[in-house]
Parts: sequence; structure tokens; C-alpha cells
Amino acid sequence: MRELFDKMQTNMGDQHWWPQERWMETIVGSILIQNASSVTVDPVIQHVGEVTAFDPEALQALSQEELENLIKAAGLYRSKAKYLRNALDFFAEYDFDVANFATIETPTLRKLVNAIPGIGNETADVWLVYIFGRPQFIADSYSRRLFTYLGISDSKLNYGKLKKYIETQTDFAEFDINNAREWHALIDEFGKLYLRSPETFQQSWLARSELSPELLARYQQK
Repeated sequence: MRELFDKMQTNMGDQHWWPQERWMETIVGSILIQNASSVTVDPVIQHVGEVTAFDPEALQALSQEELENLIKAAGLYRSKAKYLRNALDFFAEYDFDVANFATIETPTLRKLVNAIPGIGNETADVWLVYIFGRPQFIADSYSRRLFTYLGISDSKLNYGKLKKYIETQTDFAEFDINNAREWHALIDEFGKLYLRSPETFQQSWLARSELSPELLARYQQK
């Protein structure tokens, strides 16, 4: 896993996604990107920033209609406005201060976040990594596609399976939070370029790469 991370970082460089001090932008982005593409969503995120400066209290002060109109171009705007409102209400209980989560153990925090209506496993892990500073593997669709191309043969490979497999590897336990943030960003940026199809993957610099027999055997034994 470390070798794969290092190879991706060498070829692509640091991505610097979502610094922790811009945590409210992460909330907005992680909700708006659901069932949408970055091409569609990125301009909407920028517009939200221009209108509210990503001030959580300014966002919370918007009426539901105002919030819907603000994010309308992201698609599924009524649902996403509700999810965003739910997230704002959750953080309001902690005075919109991320430091108030510092003493909560990671498994407990993940359950709290997962309990917010509209926040699934992937979004919860994005928050853990980019907001709360907890190293996790975000097993999104790009990640599952990548590891399938790297040799994992499992027609039922899902979010939980891949996440558990990666996080139980010894070298992932050595990843700090910066590594966890960068790896997710690297995989997704690689995915936009090369994971659209088997043909585009074959054009990438990972085309002839495969997980070691030992790693593949570990997956089969899980």
C-alpha cells in the first residue's frame, strides 16, 4: 500500500485538497458532490463561498428556499439542501467548533456522523479525514475500480469490504493524517483521468501494475 501511495505521489505530486481550516467548505462540497460530477458541482461550491464565505451561521440563517436556490445547479437540490441543513444543525450542537470533537473516539464519532440523515459511509469518512483529522481509507467508487484493476477479483466488492481490507494492512496503520488526505485525493484525481474504462486505465502509468500475490492472498483470506 505504501509503495502504491508513493508511486502515485511521485507521478502526480501533492494535491492539497480541502485544508482543515476550510472545514465548512468540505461539508458543502461533500454533500453537493453526491450523485454528481465535480464539473457540475465545483462552480456551485464556489458560488456558495461567494455568497456566504462558508460561514456556518450565515448558511444556517438562510431559509430552506434560499438554500435550495443557492445550490440548485448541483442537482437533487431539495434533498441536498435538507442534508446540508441536517449537517448544520449537527455542528450547531457543538457550537460550530471542530475542537469540541477532539475527545470523541473515532468509532463513536463515525457513528454520530453516520446518524445524520443524508450522510452515508463515504461522506462520513471524508469528514473524519478532512475535518476531524482521523486517518481512514475512503473506499469510494474510484478506489474500488482502481483495486479491481490492480487484481482484486470480487464481483461483490463494496465500500465496507475494501475499507476494512485496506485499513487492516500493516503499512496503512503507519499512514498519518496527511497521507490519508493525500491518498484519497490522488486516487480521485487519477480516477478522473484513467478510471473511466479499462481502456483508459491501460493508458496510465499503473497499467502493468498489480497487487503482490501476498496482498491478493490476504484479501481472499479476509
